[in-house]
Amino acid sequence: MTPIDAIATTRLLEQRFSQTGSDEVREQGFTAVIDMRGATWSTVKPILKVLQEHFPGSVHIAYIIKPDNFWQKQRTSLGSHKYKFETNMISVEALSKIIDTTQLTSDLEGTLHYDHSQWIDVRLALEDFVWQAADLLDRLDDLQEDLSRSDFADDVAGAKHSIDLHADMKKKIMKAPVEDIDLIGQKLLQRLILTTT
Repeated sequence: MTPIDAIATTRLLEQRFSQTGSDEVREQGFTAVIDMRGATWSTVKPILKVLQEHFPGSVHIAYIIKPDNFWQKQRTSLGSHKYKFETNMISVEALSKIIDTTQLTSDLEGTLHYDHSQWIDVRLALEDFVWQAADLLDRLDDLQEDLSRSDFADDVAGAKHSIDLHADMKKKIMKAPVEDIDLIGQKLLQRLILTTT
């Protein structure tokens, strides 16, 4: 996962974390695992910053998986005093002793199934659906505004013109892809259900 993916994922999960878990879990806080293998400290800092800014009080601890030979390569200050949550450097081997392996993916020696390509596909589909639904909602809002105008005609010609305008609006409303958007949403919902089981 690239740092940009990690930050975007973190922001997306912000909403989910606020709605996930029991009250007890929310009180204790969440555990974040940041894999620093193959990365540099400069890629980890923005992730910690996002956790700090977007999860105030939600993250209890962040475990940072150190790369092999980390201490030989460099000496880095975690600056743990900067964060409202605890930060610990840890090896992959030690991680499975602290966190239940059913909560860790296979690359972290766990059993939790996670497919990043699948996650990206679902996320892109979700963003496309949200964009289409928002666009449809904007168009329907515009039509509602047009319909709510109460311009009453003073003569027969004006009344005929108003009838023609309303007929045009009716056509636009009937052409609105409400059922299509609903179908896309239902398919996406089924896809989300399948990916979480």
